[in-house]
Amino acid sequence: MGDTGAEHWDAEYRRTGRVVFPRRRQALYSRPVLLSWVVVIVPTIGTVNDLDTRGGTWYYIRAVCAVILLAGAVTTTVHILRGAPALIVDTTGIHLGTRFVPWSAVTTIGTPVSSFFSDRLPIHLTDEDGDEDELEIPRDNVDDLPSLAAWLNHLHTERQVS
Repeated sequence: MGDTGAEHWDAEYRRTGRVVFPRRRQALYSRPVLLSWVVVIVPTIGTVNDLDTRGGTWYYIRAVCAVILLAGAVTTTVHILRGAPALIVDTTGIHLGTRFVPWSAVTTIGTPVSSFFSDRLPIHLTDEDGDEDELEIPRDNVDDLPSLAAWLNHLHTERQVS
């Protein structure tokens, strides 16, 4: 659903009351994922080269760090392959993974922000106490963040009017 346009999202929203954006497979090629694998591979090469001269504290520290980094890279890759976390927009609000934001807490939908590591859409929030917060929707779920921003603004305006 994240590779289609706002017309499809709106039609699905009107038909079922919700739109589900699972994490796209293209997120596997994002900078953070590729960087996590590079960070695993480079130290592991040096550790494997020292297998014949085992011994010393530094060897064991490098081996433990390589295992921890490998676990992190595998976990990130598995989450992407499973499509988690999913972005769900429904009549009650916005769900991103386990985080839920009701429409009443949304103050503004920001403009997409691009950085070296990721592109994201900030959604500015205010809770019951008046504290400000922000929910960031990554490009991992939706390819066209400007269209998503426009569509969410449209839904937010509708919710305010009704």
